[in-house]
Order: sequence, then C-alpha cells, then structure tokens
Amino acid sequence: MKKRIATLIILVLVLSAILLPVLTACNNGAKGESGGDKLVVYNWEDYIDAEIDEETGKTLLDEFADYYKEKTGRALSITYTTFDTNETMMTKVLKGDANVDLICPSEYAIEKLLTANCLLNHNDIKAEIQDDLTKYDISLDNMSSLRSGWGNIDPEVMDKIESMFGDVKSQDGAIHDMTEYMVPYMYGTLGILYNTSVVSLEELEQYGWGVLWNVQKNEKLENKILMKDSVRDTYAAAIFYMYEYNLLPEKYKSYSVQELINCTDDEMVAAAEKVLTEQREHISGYEVDFGKDDMINEIVYADFAWSGDALWAIEEGDYDEETDTYQLGYYVPDVASNIWYDGWCIPTSVNNKLAAMMFIDYMCNPMSSVRNSVAIGYTSATDKALLQADEDVCAYLEDCEYDVEEYFADEGRYPVINETLGVMRDFGKRNDVVVNMWQRAKSGEGVDTNLWYVILAIAGVIAVVVGVYFIVQAIKLRPIKTKKINN
Repeated sequence: MKKRIATLIILVLVLSAILLPVLTACNNGAKGESGGDKLVVYNWEDYIDAEIDEETGKTLLDEFADYYKEKTGRALSITYTTFDTNETMMTKVLKGDANVDLICPSEYAIEKLLTANCLLNHNDIKAEIQDDLTKYDISLDNMSSLRSGWGNIDPEVMDKIESMFGDVKSQDGAIHDMTEYMVPYMYGTLGILYNTSVVSLEELEQYGWGVLWNVQKNEKLENKILMKDSVRDTYAAAIFYMYEYNLLPEKYKSYSVQELINCTDDEMVAAAEKVLTEQREHISGYEVDFGKDDMINEIVYADFAWSGDALWAIEEGDYDEETDTYQLGYYVPDVASNIWYDGWCIPTSVNNKLAAMMFIDYMCNPMSSVRNSVAIGYTSATDKALLQADEDVCAYLEDCEYDVEEYFADEGRYPVINETLGVMRDFGKRNDVVVNMWQRAKSGEGVDTNLWYVILAIAGVIAVVVGVYFIVQAIKLRPIKTKKINN
C-alpha cells in the first residue's frame, strides 16, 4: 500500500513538472487561445466607439487588432470588459483580482491607485519594451508622456492635471508624478441640462446653481429637478451653490474653487448637508443614468448632468428647424464647476505591456479620438487644434452632420479651462464622513434641518419612559405565586 502511494506521489510530481510551464503560458494573459497575443481592457460602460465603420466593416477594437498584427506579425485577441463606477473597478484592482492590462479610471481614482502602488510608470514601460518598439518600428508618439511633450494630448488638459495633483506620495513614501502614470482619454464638466421651453437661458445666467434649488420659484420646475446619485458630484454641487449664494461659513470665503471642492472638514460637510437636505423638497429624486432619458421624455425639466450625457441628450432630443431651437440645452454656471478627467493606466497586473502601450497610442490618434468622442458624447483629450487641422477628422464630422466650426466652438463640449473649474481629488480618510453625510441628506434623516425628526425622537423617548413606568407598576401589583413543596 505504501509503495502504491509513493508511486502515485512521484507520478503527480512528474506530471506537475511537465504541465506547469504549459499552464503558466496559458494563464499569463499574454497569449490568446489561438496562439496569438492577448489584451485585456477594463473600461467604463459605453465608453468607446462600438459601431461598425462603413468603410472598413470593422469596429475600432477590430481595427486596432489589425494594426497590431500589421506591426508585429502576431494576431491579437482583445477581451473588453466594463465597470459602472470607479469604486467597482478600484475594488478589483486593489484586491489584485482584476488581471487586466489596461484600465480607464477618473483622476481621483488614479491618485488612489497610485498611492497604493497599483500602477506602472509609462516611461519605465516604454524603456522596458524599447527593443520591440525598435524592431517593429513603433513610435508611440501619439501618447508621449514625457514632460517635454505630451504627444497629441491637449497641453491645457495636461497642465491642469499637473497643477491640480502635482506629485503623489505612495504608501511606501515614494514620490510620483501622476502624469507619468496616465494618458488622458476624455474629460468633461458638471452643469445643468435644461428644457428650453421651461427654463430660460436668462434664468440660468441670473440664478446659476440656484436653479437646482429652484430659488427663482419657477412653478413648472418645482419637483421636476433631478440630482446625481453620486456623493462626490452632489457634494461639489452643494459647494458651488453655497459659493455662488454666499452661504459658506466665514472661514471658507477666501478659498479658491479648487480648495473648496476638496475641503471635507466637519464644518464644510455640515454646511453641505444643510443645503442638500433643504434641496430635497424641490427635486424629483436622484439618478445616475436615466436622467437624460427623463429629460428627453419631459418627465423632468432640469438635471444635474455630466457634459457628455447632456450633449447626447441634446442631440437625441427634439429640434425645431423653423426656429433653429433644441428641446434641451446645457449650461455651466460661470462662477464655478468641476472638470474631471478619465485616463488610460497600466496596472501592475499587466501581461502584455507592448499591446497595452500600443492601444493607448492608437486611441490618441486623431481619427480614433474623434470617433470615440462622437460615439459617447464626451470630449477627447486630444488637442483640439490638431483635430481641427486634420482633413480626415473634419470630413468625418461632416459625414456625422456636424458643422465643424460649431463643433469645436461649443463651450459645452470644449470648456474654457480656467481657475473657475476645479478638480476633485481623492477624499482619503474623510471619504466615509462625506458618504455618511450624503446618505443622511439624501434620505432626509438630517436632524438639523428637519424639526419633525426631532419631535418624533422626543416623542419616542417619552413613550419608552411611560411604557417602562407602567410595566414596573404592573410587576409590583402582580401577586406572588408560591411553589408547592411535597414533603
């Protein structure tokens, strides 16, 4: 018996030694099922051009796979997966469960992942794969992440990111330049999507963020307003509103927009909770994705919206050719707003560094940039001047029935990047404080602004005291039962 067991153990060890290299090769993520290379992309839902191009008969992902094969001589299998929130994506990456080559987080999530040492420096990767780049004549000029030049990326976008984040300190104490770990993909603003027949542009210009609180007392607008079910964005809206209407506590009145939207101390959080709780009586509810459809269907008349969703809704909504008016409009109050960025990053789980870098570079070329931007509604971080000067890009926009000049002049699409646009950073250890505030404000549980909750609480205490009193009295009056003992 012992001989058989020993033989079995030896057989298992031999088979393991033979199969381990094979299994490793199959699971390293670099090789596809057909023997070609593999690339795993983890991106937002509906955040890339997925349409089949009329000329090529292929999607943008298919075209990149063809480009990869043309350059390297190897087939590429692309696994494209999606996430719905930064938090969903970060949970997987931070736990080491993602097993992907590319991710597309927002700026605060990039900062958090960089702090946790979950991202790789693009310049280091470029140096590591230099032999392959030379061998296959690949330049990566579109996505250059060197300080001396940003490739095709809009320098104003990069300057804003660099000025807002600067150097990021990771958990091990190392200092990192965030711009060396991400290449901007899309950016946008927060603003107000409005029904032009219910809310006038004059109202918006006069009342700004106050429109979301219906401070102008527009009867048609009352309870026809939607807010984002997003703690960060709604917190920012509360701050913009307080800033515009001089409702900030005294100590914050000298703060810049950038400083305000990243302030999460107790006094600021309490002030935001107060105005968000007050807002509840004027709005219809909170949403993440259905707001644009509700605006088109005129279920509501104003929505706190991301610029890309707003532009999509405007184009999908009604248009009156006679009056040259759209059913919907998008307005960003001049006083203050948030500007956000999503960027391509390479996590430490990467298996195919060459394909990952080539993919980023391919997404930064002019045609890929404009196709993605038109498809999803958000603004490509590729330099606007470069796109305007590209004949193929202009022809593509015309085919999509855009007036090219108006397309690039639209401030809803291409906002003026200045000091009135702040970038929200990771809340860090204060995140739970803001989240808890938001849950209270959203549900109306804040006692500071709702007297009825105070009254009910007091009534509850009184009821308990009275109940206990009567129970005690009942016990005192209850006859004592004696147990009979048999002798």
